[in-house]
Amino acid sequence: MSDFKGKWLLLNFWAEWCAPCLKEIPELNRLYLSENKEKFALIGISYDPLNNSKIKQIVKQWDIQYPVMATEPMPILPYKLPKSLPGNYIINPDGELVAKLVGQQTHESLSKLLKSLRKKRQLSQ
Repeated sequence: MSDFKGKWLLLNFWAEWCAPCLKEIPELNRLYLSENKEKFALIGISYDPLNNSKIKQIVKQWDIQYPVMATEPMPILPYKLPKSLPGNYIINPDGELVAKLVGQQTHESLSKLLKSLRKKRQLSQ
């Protein structure tokens, strides 16, 4: 997590068998491509224990344009896997979990939330 200090981070937990997760991919691609990479990062985390070969296949098949990692071995995250999918966690530049979203998100919903969280953070500093 220290690699992302100073950036907003969106962790997207997904699974290949989760239809809303797959529908969310184009929205996440749009968000990822529209954000400043020096201030924002997005990582997709496979809910299922898939090997790298399978992950690469899924990334290609679904045209995932943001980094994706497997849960096996479990990434060193201070958060538990969500109980339902898709699950999105937003971490602020200080490394604090500031939002947990369950269910399919859109580029618009995520952009609005990020804008609101950024504004709230600026006001509190």
